[in-house]
Amino acid sequence: MSTPRSTIEQSVRRLHLTTGHLQAATATAASSPQSYPTTHDKLKPVDTQNFVDNQFTTSKATQWIDLHDPATNNLVTRVPQSTDEELKAAVASAEKAFQSWKTTSVMSRQQIMFKFVALIREHWDRLASSITLEQGKTFADAKGDVLRGLQVAETACGITTQITGELLEVAKDMETRTYREPLGVTAAICPFSKPWTLTFTRALN
Repeated sequence: MSTPRSTIEQSVRRLHLTTGHLQAATATAASSPQSYPTTHDKLKPVDTQNFVDNQFTTSKATQWIDLHDPATNNLVTRVPQSTDEELKAAVASAEKAFQSWKTTSVMSRQQIMFKFVALIREHWDRLASSITLEQGKTFADAKGDVLRGLQVAETACGITTQITGELLEVAKDMETRTYREPLGVTAAICPFSKPWTLTFTRALN
């Protein structure tokens, strides 16, 4: 049974409304490619799981971080402060996968990135809705965030000609060759500071 287009458009528009225009209702927090929250209505929170060995697993953490919808302060989900054992398991899984990944040709990796780009485009609205629900952005602004991520992925698809290494003639009958190889498992912390920057800018103006 398909959902009428007018109903879908109305649900998306409601993401732009203020808290006073939204009525609390009980709904599931389940998210899938076909179904995901499109309003600020109250959800039935589901704990966020870890993803290790290509499987979603429930964390054994004793401490959790509550994630609230900024528009309503409703609880959306809880994120685990994963245990040391879970972190080590994730790293071990990544190291295991790296052994085959590092021998995969650049062109094969590019094909995987093409599929990744296609998935972002397919689930654009779903990703934007998640940003709106978790960060309080308007739906249009959230779609812009997804676009910037999409552009990064598309750039990665075209990087194959830039990671082939270099050949430099440094002297007569002498050449220096450089190779680019994957390093392995790495970690990064990406602070999301844009809302604070905007707030500070508006305060100055």
